[in-house]
Amino acid sequence: MDIRPRRVALAALVAASSLLLAACDGGSDSASGPGTSSGSGSKKDKGAPSVPAAITADQAQQALVALTDLPAGWKLEPNTGLDKSQGGEDELLNGSRPECAPITAVLNTGRLEEDHKANAQVVFTKKGDQTTVAQDVSGYERAVAEKAMAGLRTAVEKCAAFDAKESGKKATVKVKKPAGQQQKYGDESVSYAVTVVAGDMQMDFDLGTVRSHGAITTVLNNYSDHGDRGKAAFAKALTKAAEKLTAAAAKTA
Repeated sequence: MDIRPRRVALAALVAASSLLLAACDGGSDSASGPGTSSGSGSKKDKGAPSVPAAITADQAQQALVALTDLPAGWKLEPNTGLDKSQGGEDELLNGSRPECAPITAVLNTGRLEEDHKANAQVVFTKKGDQTTVAQDVSGYERAVAEKAMAGLRTAVEKCAAFDAKESGKKATVKVKKPAGQQQKYGDESVSYAVTVVAGDMQMDFDLGTVRSHGAITTVLNNYSDHGDRGKAAFAKALTKAAEKLTAAAAKTA
């Protein structure tokens, strides 16, 4: 391989029962019963069901981009995800600055926060190329999702370059905001590009993260140094991911 290979580390999911999604965390959708009014002596309104606090595992799965949403020439990588956290601490990218943690979290797991109520991931590769387009969908309670997005926005603003370690080697991470006005998706969205250099290896990523209610999706394009960089597929995937996320989260708090 060339001395500057550009490839994403894809984590095979551990068990067939958890393919591309994590189980709901303790039934958060049913934790709160029907709402009550604030007056004393008021009765519960049994006719008004409570609004779910987060999307379910099925809704996270429904928010994933499909192969048919991409241009021709791409293939689905079955039983594959972005989460490297099960592979051991030495496989993770560890940043030295706390405010940059959202960047390393996305590259390590696909997610901004671990306190998710549902999760699903999908990975596509371009035929005859090393370019990868992947997506994570994670469900949170709305306040958690809003805080996570605020942290990501701060990281993109303040972490133009920072030192990190990957596989025990010193790495340099560079974060760049795209020039010009960016398309807004969902309730809020952040677009950014990341380059990780560790020894003779360089990895380049285009990323877009979108929030709708308490659900967050990140689309990642890990492109190679030849071909079309996957831009067309990345743009289509991000647009479709935002549409599907918005639909999935529409009936949550």
